[in-house]
Amino acid sequence: MLSELGPMTLKELKYYIVQDMGYYNGKPFRSFLSRYLFEAGFKFIFWHRITRYFYLKNSFLCFFPRFILKHYSYKYNFDISYRAQIGPNLQIAHFGYIIVPSYVTLGKNCKLRPGVVFGKKLTGETEKAVIGDNCDFGVGSKIIGNVKIGDNVIVGANAVITKNVPSDVVVAGVPGKIIKIK
Repeated sequence: MLSELGPMTLKELKYYIVQDMGYYNGKPFRSFLSRYLFEAGFKFIFWHRITRYFYLKNSFLCFFPRFILKHYSYKYNFDISYRAQIGPNLQIAHFGYIIVPSYVTLGKNCKLRPGVVFGKKLTGETEKAVIGDNCDFGVGSKIIGNVKIGDNVIVGANAVITKNVPSDVVVAGVPGKIIKIK
C-alpha cells in the first residue's frame, strides 16, 4: 500500500520512479538512461522524488538532492516544491514555468503543461488545493485558492479555476466554467 505522503520506503520510491518512467510518451520499455538524458520533465520529477524521500525521512542527506533539484528548477523553470504531495505518473509535457507550491496535492496520472500555476487568493491564508486523479491541465491554466478538483478533469488552456470542480468534466474560460460533461 502506498502512503498518502509520497515515497516513504525504498520500495515505494522505486515504484514511483518506475511509474513516472513508464508514463512518458507511452513507451514503458525505454531505458531509464535515455529518459533521464533527454526528457527534462522526467529528470526533474526523478530528483523531486529523491528529495521528497529524504525530506520525509528527516535525513540530513536531503541537502544533496535538494541542491540538484534546485539546479533543475532554475534550468527548466519549474517551481515544484518537494513538499507538495504528488502521486505517481506525473507528466510534465514541456519545460517552461510551472508552479506547484507545497500546499498542493496532485493525484496520480496528472499532466502539467507550461504556464500551469497553483496559487493562493491572499497572502497569509492557509489553503490547500487538492487535485484528483487523471487530470490534464492546459497551457497557461491557473488554479487559485482553496480548490478541490475531481477525477478525470480536463482544464483548458488559459483557464482560471477559483471554485471546486466535479469529476468527469471539461473546464475552460475565465473564470473557469464547465463546458462539457464527459
